[in-house]
Amino acid sequence: MKKIFITGICGFLGSNLAYYYQSLGYKVYGIDNLSRKGSKKNVNLLRNIGVKVFIKDLTKFDEIKKLKNTKNFKLFIHCAALTSVLDGTHKNSSTNFIFKNNFLSTLNSLELCKIISCPYIYISSSRVYSIVQLDKLKFKIINNAFKLKKNSFSGVSTKGVDENFSTEQPLSFYGSSKLMCESLVKEFCIYNNIPFVINRCGLLAGSGQHYKNDQGIISFWINSWKLNKKLKYIGYGGHGYQTRDCLHPFDCANLITKQSDLIKEKKIKDCIFNVSGGISSSFSLKELSTWCKNNILIKKIGYDRKTRPFDLKWLVLDNSKAKKIFKWKINISKRKIFEDIKINDN
Repeated sequence: MKKIFITGICGFLGSNLAYYYQSLGYKVYGIDNLSRKGSKKNVNLLRNIGVKVFIKDLTKFDEIKKLKNTKNFKLFIHCAALTSVLDGTHKNSSTNFIFKNNFLSTLNSLELCKIISCPYIYISSSRVYSIVQLDKLKFKIINNAFKLKKNSFSGVSTKGVDENFSTEQPLSFYGSSKLMCESLVKEFCIYNNIPFVINRCGLLAGSGQHYKNDQGIISFWINSWKLNKKLKYIGYGGHGYQTRDCLHPFDCANLITKQSDLIKEKKIKDCIFNVSGGISSSFSLKELSTWCKNNILIKKIGYDRKTRPFDLKWLVLDNSKAKKIFKWKINISKRKIFEDIKINDN
């Protein structure tokens, strides 16, 4: 039986990857320190379907060494990390904590992968792209959303931001920690001859994100709407025109499966890929609100015109390279994602 190892297995992405691979007949193993809200609930759900979950802190290598007899894996996926662009800026997640957590967990995941001896997938983020350069892009407003005008900047087109776009600081403490980890992954894997891929994921969304805005704006917005809680547009005039794209974790898992078949044989030259829904899955908060009004209930939205640090008008990833190289197709549309959250979140 094929085996797979997932870090952060009790988080949103990790648990969805576990369900996906379990459904394909894999024996799924993983590790989690249960620091995220909702992760304790996922432990029992995963164990009940036969997933092997180790409750350990990935930043403490003495604990990780105890897993040295866990071998013969097809793939190692590292998705344990803090996930909010605001991490590192408040008392519950200091700057020291985010860099220590994200960097050490990545280093130790690499050491564990070296012991397990299999290909390595690193889940990075779209927030490694430069805020300064993104702010220089020109936009127009169409159908209550920021839409990209024709720009002459390198690494951006009508399809979105591609892998060649600037990663110049500032990025945010979170974005910088992910970019540092990308460098670490490349150095470690090349030196130790470990096949690897770095996936810069856009907004991952679906049911099970526990209704917090730092765990997914779509889930937070739809579930707050269902409960008739107060919501407001923040920044850029308070209109809700800010635009992102989204991707369901199962589509991410489908791509990783395709990647694993090629990277072990070292049949790909590139190691960094944008993993996102792309232009077809992009939406603004205003457009999401319209969907909620039509499908849940009618309510008013407040506003705050002041823009917060690290906020962006627009960030849509160009996923063309991943689609072309891996013959990857996205099966779950943004509207299916919205509906999934509406129906399946309690």
